[in-house]
Amino acid sequence: MSKITAITQQEKRKDRCNLFIDGEFYAGVSLETVMKFRLKAGTETNEKELGEMLAEAEKSEALEKAFSYVSETLKTKRQVKEYLLRKGYSQTACFYAIDKLKEYGYINDAEYAKRFIESTGKTQGKRLMTFKLMAKGVRKEEIESAYEEVGGKAVENAAALAEKRLRNKELTKENILKTYKYLISRGFSYEEAEAAISPFKNGEED
Repeated sequence: MSKITAITQQEKRKDRCNLFIDGEFYAGVSLETVMKFRLKAGTETNEKELGEMLAEAEKSEALEKAFSYVSETLKTKRQVKEYLLRKGYSQTACFYAIDKLKEYGYINDAEYAKRFIESTGKTQGKRLMTFKLMAKGVRKEEIESAYEEVGGKAVENAAALAEKRLRNKELTKENILKTYKYLISRGFSYEEAEAAISPFKNGEED
């Protein structure tokens, strides 16, 4: 059996403590963990109990770190997982934190997709937005559902971009073609790009 010989409060973080086992530093734990497991100097323990305690402590700390991360801006499940892994948390702790945040409503990939489309749809087409959202871990069916709900202004948005690109320029075939290619590069479909530049073709110069 081992013995907890000291528990001292950390200087920089008052909500964390240093745990000493048999006179040697063992780990840093949260004050919540100390209270939850009723840790105190003189208490005997063993490796199994310590392992279970540290696993629970890691999950609690991962949740705290994840909550701080998502409180800044809405994040996807994959973004939170990658963030926690970069911070050194185990897969188990990551999944625990993610499940809790989903349960509390702080992670919602479908809602993330809707907000992303609403904020970027004026300058990007469905193809590019889908690519970016899938890279963030949003499932394609969630993207499709979000796009059906809030992404119905693709031609209008493409037309606004075309007007901006061609403003104060001669309506030559070359300039119109460049604008068409630009819209395609921004993720708009061929049909959307064609509809956007169509009004400018009437006044094009040879």
